[in-house]
Amino acid sequence: NLRGMHVDTHGGYLNLMTHQREVLLVAALSDDGRNHLANISATHGEADFVLSAEGGTASSGIPWFDFISRPEVRGRVAARRAVPAQVWANYCIGAALRVGYACPECPPPALKTMAAGDLPAGAALSSSAALSIVALLAYAGYAGIMLTMEQLIRAEQDVEWYAGARVGMSDQAAILMGRPGHLLHLALCAEDFNLDTARYYPFPADLDLLVVNSYTARNLSGAQRVQYSLNRFAYSVALPVLRAEMLRAGWDAAAVCRLDRLSRLTPGALGGPSRVYELLKGIPESLDLNTLRERYAPPGLDKAYARYFDGVPTEEQPVQIPLRGPLLFGIAESERARRFPELLLRGDYEQAGLLLCAGHDGDRVHTREGKPFRVQIDDAALEALSRSTTPVEQCPGRYGASSPALDALVDAALDGGALGASLTGAGIAGAVLALCRTGDTERVSRALRQCLHRPAYARLAGWAEPPSEEEFETAVMVNRAVSGAGELVPH
Repeated sequence: NLRGMHVDTHGGYLNLMTHQREVLLVAALSDDGRNHLANISATHGEADFVLSAEGGTASSGIPWFDFISRPEVRGRVAARRAVPAQVWANYCIGAALRVGYACPECPPPALKTMAAGDLPAGAALSSSAALSIVALLAYAGYAGIMLTMEQLIRAEQDVEWYAGARVGMSDQAAILMGRPGHLLHLALCAEDFNLDTARYYPFPADLDLLVVNSYTARNLSGAQRVQYSLNRFAYSVALPVLRAEMLRAGWDAAAVCRLDRLSRLTPGALGGPSRVYELLKGIPESLDLNTLRERYAPPGLDKAYARYFDGVPTEEQPVQIPLRGPLLFGIAESERARRFPELLLRGDYEQAGLLLCAGHDGDRVHTREGKPFRVQIDDAALEALSRSTTPVEQCPGRYGASSPALDALVDAALDGGALGASLTGAGIAGAVLALCRTGDTERVSRALRQCLHRPAYARLAGWAEPPSEEEFETAVMVNRAVSGAGELVPH
């Protein structure tokens, strides 16, 4: 995702590309009624399961989320998640269950499968989405079910929610809809889901996109899930809070009703940059859950909270909910993503690079000097932005999904001559993107590798032991947009 970070669950604009590394799954019918999962990678252990013992085809008529929230289902998922070599099996089992849920009258047969791939796990490069998709295609194919593109995108999200990660729909949209040499631009809204906004833009031949593996791993179904889910939950309540404040300020009710997603909350629709900042002054920086409930009564508040923090121990569930920072980030980031392909198309690469940097500053947690970093979003800061009529897309907002290691790589890319750089995906760990002119690619790549080799970076990354020289060599790759996911079926 080049631009449009963290906004896919609330209808923001996205700019997606495929990546040339991949996950493969070879599947055949099982001859003993059990599903057998194997993986070429030694870090992923073998597993087997019987579909009926995992909840059958989930065909009891209850919603998918209610099914995966059952204590016995959560318990089985958690038990596998507690064993590192078994985590990957949750995605394959979830895919089999989800195919059965889609068509209970023709449940998928038992399969024996072998997985392989060169896509690094936990690197914010959609390895879990790739695995979920190939498993969905395999089980749907052997069940004789044809899923539409929309159904596949939704089903993949359901598989990851089964596995414990509260993700959106951008990763699987990129993987399934990608085209060689092109950028996919679209906005996705869960409540009104369609692909009508999808547009393809050729990626400029005189630019390179570097994909940088930080060799720091995240696990959105593990301990880092709470912080990741908190900002996503904050969106779900901040948008109705904004609409409530707009009504209180005298906005037309019909106009406010239409502003139900980030792609519609453009500066133009809100009356220009100064009006945006004035509106945001009416949004509390944060509220505790009880005050939020009493003051605004957002529809579905408790249900949304349960969806995002289901399975999180009570003592770890957040009480203080940030509102202004994530909302400002979301409006600004969706606007950055809306403008990004237009800038590439007309050759304004410097401005496109600045949008990457502004987005990363909304996620940034450390300065170049290693000090804590937080964008100021208090009333005085918003008043200053309003007086200067700063374009909304240039305002970072505050999301805070980066890490000291990712920040260091972004700074190294910029020092090496990149037009812009930012984290990609959910953040916390994983990958960084750097946009550069083709003539600068080698210089930027060298600066990034030098950063990765420094002892100071090793401390930031928390390595018990550094990556191998081979891993260092492949840490910085020029992205090649390839065709989307598909099947090879023997005839």
